[in-house]
Amino acid sequence: MSTVSRYQYTHEDRETKRLRLRADEFQFSATMERLADMKRNRPDQYDQMGAIAHLSLGHYEAAKAAAKQLGRNVSAPADREV
Repeated sequence: MSTVSRYQYTHEDRETKRLRLRADEFQFSATMERLADMKRNRPDQYDQMGAIAHLSLGHYEAAKAAAKQLGRNVSAPADREV
């Protein structure tokens, strides 16, 4: 009995793959953008937010930075209201 791996090995290095996967997770969120604005402009109020909000914003910002680094559009979609 042989074990077959479902993972497709490529020549892409780990860091590049991690960056690409993180960038693939990015989806613009008006809520997260407002939370990031609060973090910048009203840090006292942001500090009172719960840990889940802080973690969510951290993941969102990491995905956005990765997408931006790969040259993807990270701005708000023009086809809908935010």
